[in-house]
Amino acid sequence: MRTKTFAAASLVAVAALVASSYIGPDRAGSWAIWAVVCACILVFAWGYPRLVGMPAPLPVSTVIALAGIGAATAATVAPMPSPLQWMGAFGAVGVILVFVTQLVRGTGQRQRLESTLGGCAGVLVVVFGSGWVAADRLTPNATNGSMMLLSGLSIASAVLVSAIPWPERLTAPLGLLAAILVGGVASVLVADVPVIPAVVVGAVVGSVVVCFHVLVVSEAQVLRAGSFSTVAPGVPGAPAGAPDEAAGTPGSSPMGATLAPSGVLGIWGAIAVGVASVIASGSLVYYVERLLLH
Repeated sequence: MRTKTFAAASLVAVAALVASSYIGPDRAGSWAIWAVVCACILVFAWGYPRLVGMPAPLPVSTVIALAGIGAATAATVAPMPSPLQWMGAFGAVGVILVFVTQLVRGTGQRQRLESTLGGCAGVLVVVFGSGWVAADRLTPNATNGSMMLLSGLSIASAVLVSAIPWPERLTAPLGLLAAILVGGVASVLVADVPVIPAVVVGAVVGSVVVCFHVLVVSEAQVLRAGSFSTVAPGVPGAPAGAPDEAAGTPGSSPMGATLAPSGVLGIWGAIAVGVASVIASGSLVYYVERLLLH
C-alpha cells in the first residue's frame, strides 16, 4: 500500500502551491502558481494512465497534460472577474481528443472503452487544477491574503490524518473533521478570513482528499487480489487445473491492467493520486471563495 507516498506527494504539491501564492507582484505571483500547477498536472498526466492500466498510456497522458496546461494558462491570462471562462472549453476539447486517441488505435484493441472513460476522468481532474490559478487572482488572495494558506492547511491536515495506519472507516471521517477544524481554528488566528468560509473550504478540500485516499486504498486492494487470482499455471499456489484464459499472466489484473512488480499499487500511481487530490480541489476552492468572500 502506498499511503505514505500518497501523503508525501499531496504535501509537497500543496506546500508548493501555497508558497507560490505569496510570490509577488500580482502578475508574477499568478505565473508562479501557474508553474506549480502545470508541474502537478504533468506528474498526474504521466502517472494516472499507468495507475488505471491503460494499454496505450502515452497518447492519453499527452491529451491530459495539454488540456490541463491549456486551462491553467487561460486562467492566468483571462480577464477578471471570470478567470475560469475557458475551463469548460479546454475540458471539452480534452474529452474529444481522448475519443480521438482511442479511435486511432483501431477496432479490436484492448480496453478502448475503459481507456476512454479513464481519460475523460483525467481531463476533468486537470482542468479543475486551473482553479488554483484563478483563486490566487481573487482580491483576497491577490493581496497576499490568507485564504490560500488556510486551504493548504486544511488539505495538509486531511492528508496527515488519512495517512495514519488505521482502517479507512476511521481515517476517512477523521480526516474530514480535521480539515474542518483546522480551517476554523486557523481562521480565528487570521483576522482577514471569516470563520464560515474557512470551515466550508476545509469541508470541501477535506472531502476531496479523503475520497482520493480511499481510491488509493481500494485500488491497492484490488490489484493485490488480482495478483493472487491471476497466477499463471505452474506457479506454486495456483489453483489446480485452472485454464490459461482464466489464469492470465503474472502481473496483470482480470481486466488486463498492468500491475506493479509487487502486485500492489505502483509508486507512480500513488504519486498521481496524491497530486490529484490537491489539483482537483482548485476549482472548488475558487468557487467557494468567489461565493463567500469576493
